[in-house]
Amino acid sequence: MKICYFSCSTIYGGVEKIVVDTLNEISKNNECCLVVPNGCLYKNRVSSNVKIIEYKSYDKRYNPFLYLELLSIFKNYDVVHSHAAKATQITYILNKFLSFVHVATKHNIRKGKIFNKVKNVISVSNEVAKTITHDSKTLYFGLPLLDLKKNKQDIFTITAIGRLDPIKGFDSLIKEVSKLDFDYRLNIIGDGKQKDDLEKLIISNNLQNRVFLLGFRDNIVQYLKDCDLQVISSFSEGLPITLIEGILYSSVIISTPVGGIKEVIDKDFLIHIDEFSKKISNIYSNYESYVENFKIKHNSMKEKFNFNNYVLELINYYKGCIDAKTS
Repeated sequence: MKICYFSCSTIYGGVEKIVVDTLNEISKNNECCLVVPNGCLYKNRVSSNVKIIEYKSYDKRYNPFLYLELLSIFKNYDVVHSHAAKATQITYILNKFLSFVHVATKHNIRKGKIFNKVKNVISVSNEVAKTITHDSKTLYFGLPLLDLKKNKQDIFTITAIGRLDPIKGFDSLIKEVSKLDFDYRLNIIGDGKQKDDLEKLIISNNLQNRVFLLGFRDNIVQYLKDCDLQVISSFSEGLPITLIEGILYSSVIISTPVGGIKEVIDKDFLIHIDEFSKKISNIYSNYESYVENFKIKHNSMKEKFNFNNYVLELINYYKGCIDAKTS
C-alpha cells in the first residue's frame, strides 16, 4: 500500500508520537509519506523509510494555495490518514476531487464536528467514539515493551507528564501536593504556555525543593519505571499516551476520571482532583498493598496495548477501507 500521513502540527506530543511510531513501523512493508508544515520539529524522529514533505503554504483551512500544494501530493497515495481536526477538514475537502481512501483519527473528546462527515474514522477510545454521530473504529494505540531496570529513589517520587496547559490540571495538582505532610518529590515533565504561572505557583507555596518542572524529556518511560506513583490530573483527555506508558511501566497510577482513562483504570484508582492529596497520602502509608492491587487489576491491560497487535489491526483496517471503496 501507498500510505500518506497528514498532520498540521509542528510540535512533538502524544498525537505526534502516535504518528511517528506508527509510520516508522508500517513503512517497513509499505510506501509511506508524512506531510507536515514547514519547520516541523519532530521530523528527525521519523525513519529514513518514510518520505517527508513539508508544505510551504499557510495552513488556513480555506487557503487555495495550500489545497493546490496538497492536491499534487495526495493524488499519489492509496490511503491518506489525517490526524486531528484541521488536517481532517482539509483532507475531507480534497477527497472530493481525488479518489484516495480518507482515514481520520480523532484523538480527543473536545472538538471536531468534521469527523461526523468522514466515513472512515478511528477513535482512540470508546469515549471518543461516543462524540461521533456514526460508527467508528476504536483502536487503542500500542507501545513496544522495553526491558527497563527500576532505579530505587531515596524519596517518595511522584511523576506527572503532559504539556503545560490548564487542561492538564497541573496547577490543581501542585496545590494538592502542597497539603502532603511527608517527604516527597513531584516531577512534572513537559513544556508549554503555563510554565511561568506554574513556576510562580511553586514559589508561592514554597515548594521549590519538592516540585520540579523538568521540561521535555526523551526517556519518559524510565521516569515512570523509577517513580513510586504516576498521577494524571487532566480535566479532559481522549486516551493519553502517558497512560499507556504508565500501564506498561508505572507501579501505581491515579487519575482523574476523564475520557478514555475510565476504560483502562480501575475505579479504585480514579480520583477527583480535589481529593488527590488524601489519596496520595493513603498510597504512601499503604504502598505495597496499592502496588499489588494495581498490578492485579491492570496486568491484563498490557496485552491490549501490544504494539504489534495495534499495527496489524491498523493495516487490516486500511485494507478493509480500500476493499469497501473498490467493491
